[in-house]
Amino acid sequence: MLSNHLFQQQKIVLLKDKLGIERDAHKIVSKFVNEQKGDKALLTTVESLTEQGAFLFARVSKLSRSHEPAALFRFVQLCRKSPSLQCLFLWATEKNILPTMLVAYLEHMSELIVTFEDGKHLSILAKKSTGSVSNRFYRYQALNGTLSIVERKKSERTKASANTTVIDPASLGTFKIGDLKQDEQEAKDSLTLPFEFYKTTSEGGKVLYHPDAEDDLDEEDPDDDLLI
Repeated sequence: MLSNHLFQQQKIVLLKDKLGIERDAHKIVSKFVNEQKGDKALLTTVESLTEQGAFLFARVSKLSRSHEPAALFRFVQLCRKSPSLQCLFLWATEKNILPTMLVAYLEHMSELIVTFEDGKHLSILAKKSTGSVSNRFYRYQALNGTLSIVERKKSERTKASANTTVIDPASLGTFKIGDLKQDEQEAKDSLTLPFEFYKTTSEGGKVLYHPDAEDDLDEEDPDDDLLI
C-alpha cells in the first residue's frame, strides 16, 4: 500500500498532484491516515496556519491565495519542530499555484515527496536523516479503496522513455518546411538568392565603387600618428 511508505521518519510530506484530483485530496489523505493509524486518527485541515494536531492536511493552492509564501514557510518550519505533530501533508496541484517557486521551495523543505505523474504512475523521493536521498518509481491502482503500488523496474522506465513520441519540429509551423512536391522543389532550386547575383554578372564578385559628388574624402592617413 502507498500509505506504508508515508509514515516513516519523515514529518513533512509533499504530495504533488499532476492529475488535478485536488477535490478528493482530503479524502485520499484521510484514507492513508486511517490505514496506518486506525479509524480514530483525526486529520485536521489547515486554514489559518495556527492549527495543531497529530496529523495536519494543507491544501497549498488554497493557502497561497490567502497567505503570503513566507507565512506558509514559517508554518512548515514550526510543524517540523513540533513534538506533538506526527505528519503534515502538503497537497500541491502545481497548475493551481502561483507563484511557481512556492512548490519548489516546499520540495526543499519536505522530507518525503510523492508525485502523481499520471493515472498509473507515481514516484516517491525520500530524504533520510543521514543526508542520503532515494527516488523510486511505481505503478499504482485503486483496489478496494486502497492505493496499491508496485515498483517499476529500470528496464521498464527506459522502455517507456524510448516509446515517447518524438515531435517533428517541421510539424509545428503553419507552413511546410520539407517534403516538397517536384514542382515546388524545382521552383526552389531555380530561385536566385540576393547574395548569389554575383554569379550572373560579368564582374563576378568584384566590389564596384562609384564616388558620389557629396563624398567627403580625407586625403590624410588616419593612422599617420601611430608611426606604423
